[in-house]
Amino acid sequence: MRFSRWLILAAILAIVAFVAQTYVKRKQTLAQNAPAPPPPLETGVDGRASDWVYTQSDGDRPRVTVRAKKFRQIKAPSVMELDGVELQLFHKQGGQFDLVKSDKAQFDIAAKTLFSDGDVEITMGKSEDQDAEGRLVKIHSSGVRFESDTGKASTERRANFEFDRGNGTAEGVDYDPNTRELHLRSKVLIHWRGKTPRGKAMRIEAGEAYYREAESKVTLLPWSKLTRDTLRMEGGTSVVSLDKGVIRQADTQAARGVQDDAGRKVEFAAEHLLISFGDDMIVNNIKGERDGKLVSTANTVRTTVTGDTILMDFDPAAKESTLKHAVATGKGVAESRPLANGGEAPLPETKILRSEVIHLTMRSGGRDIEKIHTEGAGTIDFLPNHPRQPKRFMKGERILFAYAPDNRLETFYAANASTRTEHPDQPGAPPILTRSKDLGAFFDPKTGEMTVLGQRYDFHYQEGSRQATANLATLEPAKDVITLDGAARVWDPTGSASADKLVMDQKSGDFVADGHVATIRMPDQKGPSTAMLSSAEVMQGRALHMTSAGHNQQLHYEGSAMVWQGANRVEAERIDIDRARQAFAAHGKVVSQFADRPKTKVASTAPIVRTAPPIFTVVRAPDLFYTGETRLAHYQGGTTMVRPGLTVTGKELRAYMNDGEADSSLDKAFADGAVKIVSTADKRTRTGTSDHAEYYANDQKVILEEGDPLLVDSLKGQTRGKQLTWWANNDRLLVNGIESKPVDSLLRKK
Repeated sequence: MRFSRWLILAAILAIVAFVAQTYVKRKQTLAQNAPAPPPPLETGVDGRASDWVYTQSDGDRPRVTVRAKKFRQIKAPSVMELDGVELQLFHKQGGQFDLVKSDKAQFDIAAKTLFSDGDVEITMGKSEDQDAEGRLVKIHSSGVRFESDTGKASTERRANFEFDRGNGTAEGVDYDPNTRELHLRSKVLIHWRGKTPRGKAMRIEAGEAYYREAESKVTLLPWSKLTRDTLRMEGGTSVVSLDKGVIRQADTQAARGVQDDAGRKVEFAAEHLLISFGDDMIVNNIKGERDGKLVSTANTVRTTVTGDTILMDFDPAAKESTLKHAVATGKGVAESRPLANGGEAPLPETKILRSEVIHLTMRSGGRDIEKIHTEGAGTIDFLPNHPRQPKRFMKGERILFAYAPDNRLETFYAANASTRTEHPDQPGAPPILTRSKDLGAFFDPKTGEMTVLGQRYDFHYQEGSRQATANLATLEPAKDVITLDGAARVWDPTGSASADKLVMDQKSGDFVADGHVATIRMPDQKGPSTAMLSSAEVMQGRALHMTSAGHNQQLHYEGSAMVWQGANRVEAERIDIDRARQAFAAHGKVVSQFADRPKTKVASTAPIVRTAPPIFTVVRAPDLFYTGETRLAHYQGGTTMVRPGLTVTGKELRAYMNDGEADSSLDKAFADGAVKIVSTADKRTRTGTSDHAEYYANDQKVILEEGDPLLVDSLKGQTRGKQLTWWANNDRLLVNGIESKPVDSLLRKK
């Protein structure tokens, strides 16, 4: 038994020795194959790790996730140094996040901020789905700091960023993933491309900018500049609205802009300017509010339109933004100012149109103005640009300017129009005033000068005391001639004229009248007065044609002409009157009639009583010449003079007229050439013939001489003599014979 116990003990020792030997060999093998032990941590370092992940959540929604290939934790200050960093900033909506990548970064554990001094790339709006249009895509910068609690990122350094429609730069950037707002602190420059490759990029500049992705808006402040091809705009704060990455609208304060193309320049400005863009960022329309202004400049003229509000529409079918139509509302003003072109021709007038609503329509291509018109009432000033040009002012309704190429005014129209014209080169001259239902004007497209001004329907004209009316008036400014058609009438304190048509010289007042001419000449107390041309009576005239010259002193009537003063009148085919020389001429079937003044009887207690009817002297002849200096009316071509009970015929007749105060208009009359005088009174007829005869109206005396004078008396027979004198108002006859040839009388017995 005792031996077996020792045997068991020996076996146990052998087993232990075997196990110990096996353990030592295994330990040596493991020691040989084991990796080298990690080096000891540096002083101040709490730990190291690889594939580090940090996550911060807001309930079930992740807010921030930070991954790094390596990290090293520093005790003081308490930071983590990260290599190969990826930062996910999750959006509130979920499903999308912003991805930040950096080679190196530091994570401040206490401040919960991540800072990268090197290059940083931020990719916006990552999701499992495809990227959405119209948003910021990437930001490249350095010195970026992230707040893990809020996800906000910021840097003071230069940043480059990319959009799906462009790119840009700025100095200093702040980004908030919660609001998806990007703040560009200064020196902002953005290049924004159109929707299609053919679209030209928009260059945007600003002192500062905010991009709000959720609102698809970019706010530029405190100043902004937008440039696209030949279109430039600058101003104060501006808000740019986007639609799927395409700029659709720019809302700018205190803005001004220009589209400067070859041969076409359009400028615009307003306190508030709103630009709307179509595809490829071609301008659709521009709206200017508060002191809106539009300036269109062509080769020869600059047109400026202003108003409280200006709306400009551009041609959407054009490849580039071309102005098609503009309207100014609220105190609208359109000024057309000619430009010096280096030529010798004087500049046309500057034209200024004012109205509550003014429309401007451009020709195809947007280069030239086609027309300017108003919706309601307006006024126009035509301001002279050289001394000879008149100064005109017009007002009317529905005013229209139509233009030829190169913005040259061609026609003008206004309804219910009135005008005022002044001549600066005629000091003291009264203004010319007109009004009518319609007014139209034509301009020379080469010079811009008005060639014809027409006014119709109820036309009225006034120049000082001179006035006129007609259905239609046409003014030719180059000639200073106005033509009145249809019920035309012109008058002043000296008289009036009416006709179917009147053509009047505005400077001199001379005129030509045609068709149913009727004139009235008021008395002129300063001039001399005779029975034929009295200065104390109204002179009237009628004819088919008439002219007035020398300030209405020289008158010509033609075609069934007739001139009269009271009962005195002259009819002829043509009549000429020179009032300054007191000359009168009539031609063709002349008939003159002059009335003696009726003899009156004055009683002390009774009014004036007419005692006899007026006595007329009527003379017929082909031609009549009269001069006031001699008071001689010379009738030629075969004449006949008729007074009560007396008829005188001959080849010519000289009638001497009394002054205007005499009882008889006729003083005496001398007839020559085949003279025949017939006197009838009390059933008695005396007929005298000779080559020369004289009649004296006051004494009723007749003298016959020359050409074998003969007097035939129906009661007493006939008498011949060298000179026969008889008195028609009594039974007296005086006969003078010749020595070689005694008086020959043949007496009729009772």
